[in-house]
Amino acid sequence: MHELSIAMQIVDSVVNTLEDQRGARVAAVSIRVGAMSGVIPEALGFAWDVATQGSPLAGAALRIDHIPAAVHCPSCEREIEIAGYKMRCPVCDTPTPRIVRGRELDILSLELHDDTPAQAAADH
Repeated sequence: MHELSIAMQIVDSVVNTLEDQRGARVAAVSIRVGAMSGVIPEALGFAWDVATQGSPLAGAALRIDHIPAAVHCPSCEREIEIAGYKMRCPVCDTPTPRIVRGRELDILSLELHDDTPAQAAADH
């Protein structure tokens, strides 16, 4: 399951990004996963729980934005979503080798909570 190594890379990237954010706790990590990225979102969600155990991201939610695959059809001259790996335009059946969307695997954003003593006092 390569999703575990992907989850661990996301954890490492977020931890490295937050080195200067002392006292900040990650509540959620939002990512974008394309339909043709080779990543199974459900498996990545399961792997996330394992990858974050014992890390500063333990307990943080993983929010996944699913991106459908799309190609550029040279005949229709437009971007068209496709299902699966069928590399043909669903409108005119022309072969469409140019993928324009669906291979993404990006960290989009982090939701942080400030757990510094000053913030904790203000919360009470």
